Amino acid sequence: MRWCSVILIVLTVQLVNCDLLTLQENEQRLKSCGKPLQSKVYNGRDASQSEAPWSVFTYLYSKDEQSATTCTGTIVSPRHILIATHCFAGQNRDGSWNLIEDTFDRSNCKDDDYVITNQEFLKRVEFLSNKKGISRYPEKITLVHACTKRTANRTKKIPPQYYTDDFAIVHLYEELTFSSNVQSVCVADDETQPNDKLSLEYFGFGLNPPSDINQNGVDNTGQLRYEKIEVFRSHPMEIYFFQARDITDKTVACVGDSGGGAIADVKGKKTIIGVLSQTSCQKRRGGNETMELYSSVGFYKNQICKYTGICDKADSYNKYHKGYIRTQKPVRTTEAPREANARDLKPGSKGGKDKPNGVMGKFLNLIIIPVIFSAIINFL
Repeated sequence: MRWCSVILIVLTVQLVNCDLLTLQENEQRLKSCGKPLQSKVYNGRDASQSEAPWSVFTYLYSKDEQSATTCTGTIVSPRHILIATHCFAGQNRDGSWNLIEDTFDRSNCKDDDYVITNQEFLKRVEFLSNKKGISRYPEKITLVHACTKRTANRTKKIPPQYYTDDFAIVHLYEELTFSSNVQSVCVADDETQPNDKLSLEYFGFGLNPPSDINQNGVDNTGQLRYEKIEVFRSHPMEIYFFQARDITDKTVACVGDSGGGAIADVKGKKTIIGVLSQTSCQKRRGGNETMELYSSVGFYKNQICKYTGICDKADSYNKYHKGYIRTQKPVRTTEAPREANARDLKPGSKGGKDKPNGVMGKFLNLIIIPVIFSAIINFL
């Protein structure tokens, strides 16, 4: 399932200016990103924010601010967060997108990518670390390849929603202040799919229901949790996706985990190589049913470099941004704080709206039933 959840919450935010990374900032990022951390949690247990300071809890508030769609994002610079497209848009049966509670205006297409610039939409977006607001109201959000219709090459016999790009970049207006709880990871620069059995770490803010309880009956507390996973090549995938799972079948990502990063140790540094797109924790039984589908970050290295200034080397940076000089933007007025309430808002509850998986009811309910990955094998 492409997972989101519906919750009530209100937080504050600190504002500073931001933009693309300069060449010097990118060079400094390459030296300082992904500092090794001591992992102290295993098999889906609770984690402290300092163990994954790159992970942020992401909220897209409803227009009436009575509920919110939730996801997990990954900090890759003081001004950029990687996340999944479906955290901001619902998908139709043909693989096309519609913004949640908003119009997909094709005049906002930039080449194959969709750029969210609607200020009223952006005002509804907020990011948390350690259950505290760290940024709100980004400058824009780029939904990569959301304006193009994909043609399957390796998975021709499955529906388009399972091979449509699900990768997005958040461009913050306010620069994050790094601390023990707020840091960036390095970004994968290998465009090929990761090797089979590669060991990965996943930290997310999703639900953790017992295996015999439906996730719809569990509240989201915003607790960061940890999962140890491994790349699993059971069958061919499109080159911009890869699969992974907990080989012990004890844990699986769930509601609220969407968009979070799969982290590998690359040359001694924590590096994001995947963004969580699809899985299912509903009535899971093990094996292929605990499979998770990730967007391959390395595949999008050129778009990341082009849109953020996060590049693997100076030559790549200068290809898109030679001579770039950052200019100051006006500081926004800090908005009044809201009253926090981290309880899940169940569909049909007073003050809430029925949002299957956090997406408006008029959109396709993107549920991957437990047999979907087995079905892919059969199709192929």
